[in-house]
Amino acid sequence: MDYKIIATVLTRQDDAQDALTAAIALASDMDAHLDIYITTISHTETNNYYLGAEAILVAEQTRDAMAARDALETWIEDRMKGEIIRWSSKAATVQGPALTGYLGRSLRFSDLVVLPRPYQDNPETATVVEACLFAAERPVLMIPKGCKAPERGGRILMGWNDGGEAMAAARAALPLLEKSDLTDICIIDPPMHAADRSDPGGAMAQYLMRHGAKTQVDVLAKTEPHVGEILLRHAREVGAQMIVTGAYGHSRLREAVLGGATRSLLELADRPILMSR
Repeated sequence: MDYKIIATVLTRQDDAQDALTAAIALASDMDAHLDIYITTISHTETNNYYLGAEAILVAEQTRDAMAARDALETWIEDRMKGEIIRWSSKAATVQGPALTGYLGRSLRFSDLVVLPRPYQDNPETATVVEACLFAAERPVLMIPKGCKAPERGGRILMGWNDGGEAMAAARAALPLLEKSDLTDICIIDPPMHAADRSDPGGAMAQYLMRHGAKTQVDVLAKTEPHVGEILLRHAREVGAQMIVTGAYGHSRLREAVLGGATRSLLELADRPILMSR
């Protein structure tokens, strides 16, 4: 099983390098098509200005965003010269409130979206991640600065709590889990009276093994305030090259969607994170 349609979204050049390189590497490894969405955003709010100023500011913001879009498009054409993968690009400038809808419609036919990790330098990245997860309902692989795409072999850590989001993330990550040397199914403080209390994680381990993945179950105590911190610490201890976990939240408001365990994990991650819901 491989991803056949991989997408990435570029809003700025300076933070897109690692995510684009990772997307290219995955597309090459899996013989996938890469869709590159060059998307710049005009943030001018159409209110609270004196008469006549509103239209002028909107026009200026839109011109600036379109110029940035054209520069990104030129950069992509140069960057992709010599790449042997199949790829295409689509450039657009959108008003801020329209971004989620635009990405939801554009990305829903992708198997995987590769993006920079949010909460680094670009404040727009969190909104893009949110749109991919909740509007397009696509799994997202987030690449921190200085990191590469997960490679064949190596070790992957998967956060598991028997929930629907974690199950969705496991399914979405199968093409990568199948190619890893070992997947650690990491369970933190399993409930004493859970249905699988005699064998926590056993059913998931069997599911992944039937798909060709090699697995082991790691049961950990909750020794940190946030689950994300425990997952990251354990990933460092076992040398995992990537973390797979569900994205938790039901509201599209950013603080609710990417809050709690999900946000703490994304803020601190020093290796790629694959999330789905």
